[in-house]
Amino acid sequence: MDIYLWLDYSIETLWLNYMVRYQGDHSITVEEEIAVLRTMDVIYDMETKIIDLIDKYSITFSMIDEYKEAYNVRSWPTRFC
Repeated sequence: MDIYLWLDYSIETLWLNYMVRYQGDHSITVEEEIAVLRTMDVIYDMETKIIDLIDKYSITFSMIDEYKEAYNVRSWPTRFC
C-alpha cells in the first residue's frame, strides 16, 4: 500500500508542477517541450505501476481509506479516494 500511495502522491505532484509551469503557455521552447514529454512518460509509467498494484493485490477504495487512517496518512493526496 505504501508503494501505491507514494506513486499516487508522486503523480499528483508532477501534474501540479506541470500545471503551474505550463498551463496556458502556448509558446514553449524545444527544451521545455522535451521536458514535458519526459514528464508525461514518467507519469504514464507510474500510472501503469498503479494499475498493476491494484490488479495484483485487489486494492479497493476502502482498503486505501483504512490504511491511510491506520497509519495517519490522511493528508496525502489520493486521486481515487
